[in-house]
Amino acid sequence: MNNNNTLLKAAGLPSFARIQKKDMYPAIKHVIDENKKIIKKIENLKNLTWNNFVYILEESDDKISKVWAPIRHLNSVMNDPKIRSQYEKSLKLLTSHYSKIGQNKKLFFQYERYFIENKKKLNPHQIKLISDTLIGFKLSGVHLGAKERKLFRDCQEKLANFESKFEQNILDSTNAWTKNFKTKNSLSGLPNNALEIASEVASSRGQTGYTLTLDQPSYMAIMMFANNQQLRKTFYLAYMSRASNKFPISSGWDNTKLIEQILSLRQTMSKILGYKNYAEYSLETKMAKSSKEVISFLNNLKIKALKKSKKEMQVLNNYAKEKLKIKNISPWDLAYVSEKYKEENFGVSQEELKKYFPVENVIDGLFRLVKSLYGINVKIKKTKEVWHPDVRLYEIYDKNKNLRGKFYLDLYARQNKRGGAWMDECTQRRSKLNGSIQLPAAFITCNSSPPTKNSPAFFTHYDVETLFHEFGHGLQHMLTKINYAGISGISGVEWDAVELPSQFMENWCWEKDVLDTFAFHYKTNKKLPDVLFKKLLATKNYNTGLALLRQIEFSLFDFLLHMNDKENKLGLADLILQDVRKDTALLPAHKNNKFQNSFAHIFSGGYAAGYYSYKWAEVLSADAFMAFKEKKLVDRKVGEKFMKKILETGGSKPALELFIEFRGREPKIEPLLDSLGLK
Repeated sequence: MNNNNTLLKAAGLPSFARIQKKDMYPAIKHVIDENKKIIKKIENLKNLTWNNFVYILEESDDKISKVWAPIRHLNSVMNDPKIRSQYEKSLKLLTSHYSKIGQNKKLFFQYERYFIENKKKLNPHQIKLISDTLIGFKLSGVHLGAKERKLFRDCQEKLANFESKFEQNILDSTNAWTKNFKTKNSLSGLPNNALEIASEVASSRGQTGYTLTLDQPSYMAIMMFANNQQLRKTFYLAYMSRASNKFPISSGWDNTKLIEQILSLRQTMSKILGYKNYAEYSLETKMAKSSKEVISFLNNLKIKALKKSKKEMQVLNNYAKEKLKIKNISPWDLAYVSEKYKEENFGVSQEELKKYFPVENVIDGLFRLVKSLYGINVKIKKTKEVWHPDVRLYEIYDKNKNLRGKFYLDLYARQNKRGGAWMDECTQRRSKLNGSIQLPAAFITCNSSPPTKNSPAFFTHYDVETLFHEFGHGLQHMLTKINYAGISGISGVEWDAVELPSQFMENWCWEKDVLDTFAFHYKTNKKLPDVLFKKLLATKNYNTGLALLRQIEFSLFDFLLHMNDKENKLGLADLILQDVRKDTALLPAHKNNKFQNSFAHIFSGGYAAGYYSYKWAEVLSADAFMAFKEKKLVDRKVGEKFMKKILETGGSKPALELFIEFRGREPKIEPLLDSLGLK
């Protein structure tokens, strides 16, 4: 083994500046080979103890995840052919290795035997960890016959490969399509900031004028502000047809076949394990108890959303006809018309608002809020060990000045970085045999507009919500006090409860007391005027019916797709989407709209049969936020209770139990309906 392999030497955080791409796969292979030897020994152990069995396996798994985390992360944020190839080889090896462990009968029997012999001596966290592990074995097919076990493993390996390819096709098509404009003429309506970024993108590519891309900030600037309808249509059709055969550039990036293969493999795996379909299989580790419960939850929300959204659409249609001379709103007009209406009727312009959200102020305000709520301090940590000059490293200290966790912040959109926003694990909290604690570290990634030569970086109000959202996930990962990796942080938390801490954080972005701590005009340093705040607040429920309906469309599409138990998935995504849209789409979809081909959440991002989680968890988060509203809002007492019962507990207990411990009762849906103006 190469002794200079940085990935194997990192004692704490990864040495990003020194990672050699060629070392990625060899490092993964090395830690997996070590893991195999450890498992071989454990399979034959007569006298099992926590330390010589459960702990040893956790330690070895931790080594693997510490090598894998930076590889997986770099593949998402600094993608290039070399990293991609190392990532793919590593992913293949990992999937194969862990699918075999999941079916290792000897190891499973050791866990069962250990559990039976020691259950009375174990603490509640150890019991939860081992119970989860035993369920994991069952869901991996440990009970199957040899032939079926092999088939299940083959499916797992193919699935991992297809999901990874799905993600890459989106990234490649997004990166491939740009439009250059020599002059501003056809870009009227675009804000100065967007033009500055477009001009800098052009010069970085050796072009003159302005280059606009399909990266989120660039695309949204066109959709919301470009006066030229044809231009909006061109960008819309390019964006909505990414990774499909309708994409303007013909290529090998079409995800249509991959969708069918992914669905078919998931169905096969579910059937092998005795489930009717993948939705049923996935509910084994969720709060929702049945497919029927999920569908009825979504349908009830749909009825409420439809009522409100039809009225909203009527208002926009009338406005578009009268004021903008748009006879019928097309999909590429919706964001534009909405923004124009908002400016005229609420007096809120995204561009005016942005000037109150310089990025540094917002970050500062976010840290100030969590200090007030939980008594924690966030401090920047100087380091050169980052993957890009924009990236920063921070540390979190609790009120007793104990270091609790670290996180990397990577805020801006750029080439070869996956779109969207997410939190991912870098290291997990766990206790070592010598009593020392390995601290958790997180990656917090967004895709907002970068600073330009002439101006600092600004957030839209939506970007502010996005950062608060991802930081909420980060807090659950970093503030955990659970000392076993399998149930610390977000591990072991039911998937439909995992959005609770993140969506909870978004609520603060609408509170004047909180905005007053960071929303200062970047030139005058004056705080957000009451008049402007009232206008912003008036927009909180503006078009919430349409926004909710869109989320329900995605959730129903996802769940019904995975409830389908036919083996043949040919054309299924199109059929189900058309069917769902009969009820949820108030604008006819363009024939080139292939939204499903870039729906990474469900085809490559872990939300398969789980996209409904956003709304499910929002019931919990809206109700949790009510506990603060009932007191004096930024209330330290309630904050500490929320930290103790929700953020610090990881997956140590079922989410519903923890919620009841915090709130004193089961969650109610009313606070959510109230916050969306749907009552």
